[in-house]
Amino acid sequence: MKNVAINVVPGNGSLGDTNIKYFGRWDFSSTTQYISYWGGAYIKVNFTGTTVKFKVGNTTNYYARIDNGPWVSYIGASGTIDLTSTPLAAGTHTLSVAQGKDYSYVFNFQGLILDDGAVTNAPSTGTDLIEYIGDSITAGYTDPQANVSDYAWVCAEALGTEHTQIAYPGIALVNGFGLNADKTGMDLQYFKARSLANANSPAWDFGTYTPKIIVINLGQNDNSTSVPDDTFQADYISFLANVRAKFPNAEIFVMRTLAGVKVAPTLAAVNARVATGDTRLHYIDTNGWLTPNSADYTGNSGVHPSVDGHIKVANLLKPILAPYLTGGTPPVSVYLDHCDAISGWASGNTLSLNTSDKKEGSGALQAVGSSILDFQKVFTPINTGAAITNGSIRFWYYVSDASLLGSNNQVELGSGGNNDVNEYNWDIGPLNNGWNLITKTFASAGTTGGTPNLNAINWLRIYHAKTGSVITRIDAIQILH
Repeated sequence: MKNVAINVVPGNGSLGDTNIKYFGRWDFSSTTQYISYWGGAYIKVNFTGTTVKFKVGNTTNYYARIDNGPWVSYIGASGTIDLTSTPLAAGTHTLSVAQGKDYSYVFNFQGLILDDGAVTNAPSTGTDLIEYIGDSITAGYTDPQANVSDYAWVCAEALGTEHTQIAYPGIALVNGFGLNADKTGMDLQYFKARSLANANSPAWDFGTYTPKIIVINLGQNDNSTSVPDDTFQADYISFLANVRAKFPNAEIFVMRTLAGVKVAPTLAAVNARVATGDTRLHYIDTNGWLTPNSADYTGNSGVHPSVDGHIKVANLLKPILAPYLTGGTPPVSVYLDHCDAISGWASGNTLSLNTSDKKEGSGALQAVGSSILDFQKVFTPINTGAAITNGSIRFWYYVSDASLLGSNNQVELGSGGNNDVNEYNWDIGPLNNGWNLITKTFASAGTTGGTPNLNAINWLRIYHAKTGSVITRIDAIQILH
């Protein structure tokens, strides 16, 4: 994105016209053309007159939108592209032009051609920027209009933000893997100015723009090319640390892959970084967002979302990101229990208070043994202030040896004062040895014995089958909304 002040001086559409705003990773070093090498790069500008033409220096696929109308595709286009074969009504018009859906992703912009006497003006632009990092799914590769129809673009536009897509088909997170001949991973390529299609790319200047939010969706191609889980997890931890070093204040969201692959090491990597104190890092559980082998996917494949599938993902992602944008209200936290005392708690195992290994407050509850029941408590009713559409439960859960845990497990939260009465329930999900940050949305919960009254929550139980003695701990039980 080219950061320039709002210019009230009319322009002429030439390359140096500062009314034209650039979003993406652009190279402005030439006086004859500006080039971006990542898909989804775009420009925005307002212009007067009845016609506009767009000059480019390479053959690729472009998508143009005038006056918030539909995106029009210009496939395999080059040279001077007429965007108004039918002239517009006289007046001031808005224009956006984006590039995408080929393996070069080169957007070579050389300026606009306007009517005689027509001028440009600065467009309205979003206050915030969201950067998306991913593979072909984030690039919308199988959709006819690619980058402008994928979940990243649709979600950001719905939120009123600008956006960048640092995504490339077939790329893996881990260097040395992936589906392309060039096996460079996103762990290296993200830090370069150009996509995987461009050898010997220079490093990107991270001072060029600063995203408010970063959304990462990687792992599908690591799974396809058999990256070991421990390698993937370690690499993801390092990648998250390196991204954080570039953007210390960004809210970073890591998505569970839509196909449900590499879930455990992805979540473990996020938990490991959160455990180091990264409080602006979040995990998004996308389980159930799309239906495999349905119209949610191109050709019912279960791999690449269809246009409708991308819209579904965008609509589910939007309320998660919205509170973290300028003017948004970050989630409210209501503590069910700080886990600083064992009073009122029950367990099938030996229950105590651990004051040395805790995540918050003065202690953490600890249970030692092989019984299925870890932790259970009946509370004085608590008004969480949450709703099913915006609420979630979050807590820290420690496991000494996850290999001794069986498949029979559940987290239960309710207002009936007992199990199976006005109760939400969830499978606890993949766990790693040590502390795990667990977040479960109310919208994804199972319901037993009626819907809980979120204004009067009074019941919590966590149980997990075991094949031997295990140390478990719980701390900082919160309701977020």
